[in-house]
Amino acid sequence: MSIYAKCHCGRIEISVTELPEYLGHCNCSICRRYEALWGYYSPEAVSINLNGFSTASYIWGDRQVEFHRCDNCGCITHYTTTELCPETILAVNFRMVEPRLYKQVFIKEINGASY
Repeated sequence: MSIYAKCHCGRIEISVTELPEYLGHCNCSICRRYEALWGYYSPEAVSINLNGFSTASYIWGDRQVEFHRCDNCGCITHYTTTELCPETILAVNFRMVEPRLYKQVFIKEINGASY
């Protein structure tokens, strides 16, 4: 089973072969603004097709996470952890996936605002 995520204009396409254990809904200052639902993967488990385009990225605070968005339509598509983070994660924004494909996945509320 392949799960596809894509930004609004379709320039960025992301695919994974399985649903995550849960989707993270974080309330930290940036995630609450993005209103993302994060599916967490190892980078090797995710395929990203930029279709000849690029993403814009944003790093802030402790500089452990780099958020990526489509340079054209502005959709937040994924984030990657940097070398400053103790974990290697590629998180896919499941708001870019058709909801019927993940509606059975547990949504875990993450209190990132308390960090």
